[in-house]
Amino acid sequence: MKVLGIRNTPTKIRFCILEGDKSNYVFTNCNDENKIDLPKSLKTEFEIYQWIKSEYERLFDKYGPFDHFAIKQNENVPTRYSSVKPVMFMDCIASIVSIANNTPFSSHLYTSLGTKGKEVVGFVETKVSKTSVNWDSQIADALAASIKNLK
Repeated sequence: MKVLGIRNTPTKIRFCILEGDKSNYVFTNCNDENKIDLPKSLKTEFEIYQWIKSEYERLFDKYGPFDHFAIKQNENVPTRYSSVKPVMFMDCIASIVSIANNTPFSSHLYTSLGTKGKEVVGFVETKVSKTSVNWDSQIADALAASIKNLK
């Protein structure tokens, strides 16, 4: 099984690729590309979301096909909609690209992953090797969502 996991933020996409099954898997891009920074030159929502769509299409073309696509979504607090809106749109774009690639997808909150935001890094470190650079809670989020979807 091959799972693509993501965690979007307003300024970057963190992603992981896991191959294997629930009991034996490999984080294949651990020390390769696993972070995509949004270019600062993108100014309008149209430019940003068009570029994001092209990056997700690139990931599917370069690393796919995938058996599943897992999203660690933002923990949406209703009073903060304006701050989570860009990430929600990014998640939706990623889902549409997944559908276009005939890949089942799922979206997760910490409760469904069996961890909490403050504990996700330690939770994931017991399961996979850390990346050599850019190890943070966002890549841990992507990994936790991916691990959840291995069969």
